[in-house]
Amino acid sequence: MNNSAPVLEFEEIRKVKGIKGKDLLDIAINEKIYISSICAGRGSCAKCRVIIKEGHENLSPLTNLEKTYLNKEELEQGYRLACYTKLIGDGYVRIYIPAESRAEPQKMLVSGIQVKTALNPIVKKYFVKLPKATLEDRRQDWERLCDVIKEQVGLKELIISYGALTELANVLRESWAVTVVIRDDKEVLWIEKGDTRERLFGFAIDVGTTKLAGYLMDLKSGETLASTSSPNPQAIYGGDVASRVAFAMKDKKNLKLLNKLVIDETNEMLKKLCGEAQVNPEEIYEVSVAGNTVMHHIYFGINPKYIGLSPYVPTVGEGIKVKAKELGIKVNLEAYSYGLPNIAGFVGADTVADILASGIHESDELSLLIDIGTNTEIVLGNKHRLIACSTPAGPAIEGGHIKYGMRAEVGAIEHVWIDPDTYEAGYKVIGDVKPRGICGSAIIDTVAHLYKANLISENGTFKQDLNSKRIKRETENTEYVIAWSYESAINRDITFTAKDVREIQLVKAAIRTGVTAVMDYMHIHPKDIKKLYLAGGFGTYVDPQSARTIGMYPDIPLERVRFIGNAAGAGAKASLISKGIREKAEEIRRNIEYVELSTYPKFLEIFMKATYIPFKDKLGFPV
Repeated sequence: MNNSAPVLEFEEIRKVKGIKGKDLLDIAINEKIYISSICAGRGSCAKCRVIIKEGHENLSPLTNLEKTYLNKEELEQGYRLACYTKLIGDGYVRIYIPAESRAEPQKMLVSGIQVKTALNPIVKKYFVKLPKATLEDRRQDWERLCDVIKEQVGLKELIISYGALTELANVLRESWAVTVVIRDDKEVLWIEKGDTRERLFGFAIDVGTTKLAGYLMDLKSGETLASTSSPNPQAIYGGDVASRVAFAMKDKKNLKLLNKLVIDETNEMLKKLCGEAQVNPEEIYEVSVAGNTVMHHIYFGINPKYIGLSPYVPTVGEGIKVKAKELGIKVNLEAYSYGLPNIAGFVGADTVADILASGIHESDELSLLIDIGTNTEIVLGNKHRLIACSTPAGPAIEGGHIKYGMRAEVGAIEHVWIDPDTYEAGYKVIGDVKPRGICGSAIIDTVAHLYKANLISENGTFKQDLNSKRIKRETENTEYVIAWSYESAINRDITFTAKDVREIQLVKAAIRTGVTAVMDYMHIHPKDIKKLYLAGGFGTYVDPQSARTIGMYPDIPLERVRFIGNAAGAGAKASLISKGIREKAEEIRRNIEYVELSTYPKFLEIFMKATYIPFKDKLGFPV
């Protein structure tokens, strides 16, 4: 960037040099100034609101889309959408990022139910003593090592990695007593001087669309030594899998960019965890990866293009292994990265991990499993039969398309309740600070309590005969005030609008349609379901009673609900410490039946009924 480049001052943050022709969101991202953007700058979420304090003349004119999303008062205050505001002049621009648009650390779920499995990692260490080479015994070093391993360990027909082979002669001559790292009883990955059997580690990672969760594992004991989480850095290019696929399809460079972002973050997580546990990254000999199919493909550098195009077929379903160094992961030179198997285009390894964590594949009881997210995966069945489907719940789960919606960050209202007699609201905020907006779990609460308090009807519309100061009818879009302006960090009332209610009706209708379709497919009724497993961050934090009240799932008794947390992470960890888990994962992939909702004959009928609160059934569907 040349010295004559225009200057942008992000008030209270720092000054940066701008690039003419670029929009403010792009410039901020490149400078690591984080502005909320769920839609990756496509203008559909309207979360990247900024206030222009000076330099309007150096910016592109106000667009029709901005006029649609920003009200008269906001326009008068200088609000713009950062993704639609381009830098066109050479002068100075002063920008203020209001509280509601500042991206903060998200509340992330790392823990999950532990998968029951015997300790049997795919990578093991063996300590062996070799006779020294002499004029009488002139066997080649590799032949000598194979003979000793066969004699002392019992393994035959071994191969050796290139990295281990190049170091073999030197390590043997430093000490004819060595530790051999062997993968799957076949490949000698590494050779170390002396007895290092107690130092055997692996790394598991759950690659979610919005967050990453990493776990440093002791493969000798099966224990988790340290764990961490971070936002998925790819989110700046789209908040859901469809937008990531669309971005990757635009240019081959984009796939490489998305891949590099997630690999770089993986290495940062590894650095942090190894520092905490005092582990040398070179002592990590296996990496296990779980994620939805799109995230899986991007992580391994596989083009996800055809997942996004009918008939939505992934490149690979079975578990894969790639040398970690090929991906740029900074662990042992010859370690492998293993990806758990995928089921279908939008039902991936994370769903396989959910199944493993819940144990429904080994149970006689009929169970329903829902992993709620922007793309929601649903599994119904038991050890005799499993049916799966996926449904695009959409960005409203993450706060997208909701007037004051936001991700589960500090300042987000995470739970809401409404007194049915007084219509007064109560709420809980992440971080116990003044609220900036409302996140997914509270969004579900709000719709449920509006309905229970008789403020909205079954079709989602606000009732006309209400008398409450919390109901605002100044505009055509009726609003309910959750937090008054003096209570909030944004100095405006935080409200929930009639349009917001409609957005959530569509979200819950999508999820309920998937649930009802698999139940209809198997001729199952709610009373037959003995367990309901809720997985993932959203599934863990959402109030199951609120979700049931709005009809997100059928009328299943709450005592049958089980939370399994970050089951994808649990599955990734289990696949590190157990070869048996990998075999079970493949068995699940081969045997599970997948229902494509878009072609399901009753899809439209079910969806229309599911838009009502909780569910309007006159067609004989299971409710």
